[in-house]
Amino acid sequence: MRNCRLKLLPLIATCFLVSFAAGEEVKIGAAGDGMKITPLRLDQSRPGRYARSFMALDGTIHLLGLFKIVERGSRVVFRDESDPAWAPTALTEAQINTFFSRPGLFIGLQNKVEPRPDGYYTGRIWRSFDDLKTIQEEETILVIPEAGNVDFGSPELWAGLFFHRAVIELTDGSLLAAMYGNFEHDVAPPTHPWSKKESKYKLRAFTVRSTDLGKTWRYLSSVAVPDPAHTDDSEGFNEWSIVGLEDDRLLAIIRTGHFTPMAACWSEDEGRSWTSPRTLEDLGPAGVDPCLIKLDDGRLALAYGEMVQPPLDSKEYWNKFDTLGDSKRRCRLAVSTDKTGEKWQAFNISEYGNRSAYATIFEVARNIILYQADLEIWRIEIPAR
Repeated sequence: MRNCRLKLLPLIATCFLVSFAAGEEVKIGAAGDGMKITPLRLDQSRPGRYARSFMALDGTIHLLGLFKIVERGSRVVFRDESDPAWAPTALTEAQINTFFSRPGLFIGLQNKVEPRPDGYYTGRIWRSFDDLKTIQEEETILVIPEAGNVDFGSPELWAGLFFHRAVIELTDGSLLAAMYGNFEHDVAPPTHPWSKKESKYKLRAFTVRSTDLGKTWRYLSSVAVPDPAHTDDSEGFNEWSIVGLEDDRLLAIIRTGHFTPMAACWSEDEGRSWTSPRTLEDLGPAGVDPCLIKLDDGRLALAYGEMVQPPLDSKEYWNKFDTLGDSKRRCRLAVSTDKTGEKWQAFNISEYGNRSAYATIFEVARNIILYQADLEIWRIEIPAR
């Protein structure tokens, strides 16, 4: 949840980073039941921590403005002179992980927005109307008077309002975007030792809607809001992702902290109202930066990171964490066992290690997922249903 701005490496200096072909098939941790995991070999000696990627309509996945993942997620190549001149730009850095793409419209949104008077905010948006041949960087306006006088904290304390992960198109052609942050009355601080490092306040997940292709956004609904009377180890509700289901409902899956479970909410009215947050036990004890997609067969796939979890009796653990604690993370993938998002089967994609585990996934062919986290990339074949 850090505001990590990734510094792009000069193209010449990065030539040694990539091995282009896919590696040998491997099975890691609990991955099994017919799942095949094939890493794309990338030299991790200088990892691009928090690196983000997005997919163009032709199936090409762009990473850091330097690399392209092509041929249904099986090969990494350098961008070349024939590619459009828009990269590398801030569009490919860690501050941007909200993307939307359909024929005739591509959108990328910077995460943090800035306050203006009278409930208005401004952000940065990258838009293309010609399928990424050209991209325009513009200002986007947000109208959120419901937030009141928002405390934007400081570089050391995470506070404010943020776009995160998902934009979907509603039946009337308008766009719905996932955001999180602290409204004026969201003043309950985290109590857990690690959560205090992550955020100044317990945060809420909310939505904004645009009827002008992303130029302007207006507050629509709060999805999950922390109860100030309830004490727990969470960070509230922050990083989250949203997807449309086969039955026309919306599903949101939301981070609550490194050591508290992710929450799920459903909407039956295109995001105007939501069910109360519910823990999905199948996903494990905790998860960060959930990336949620709907597969071609209607099932759902969810990528997320998980930190080493403390023991149940953790008071002494946290007293000694600075010298004895373990902050390594692993990458996980969950696939729903139906089309509702109620039940899941989760797999370990990596062992615990020194990584952000902030993952992005794409379905590059039926039942084949491309999984990217930092400069680690896996091509994953999941069992058909």
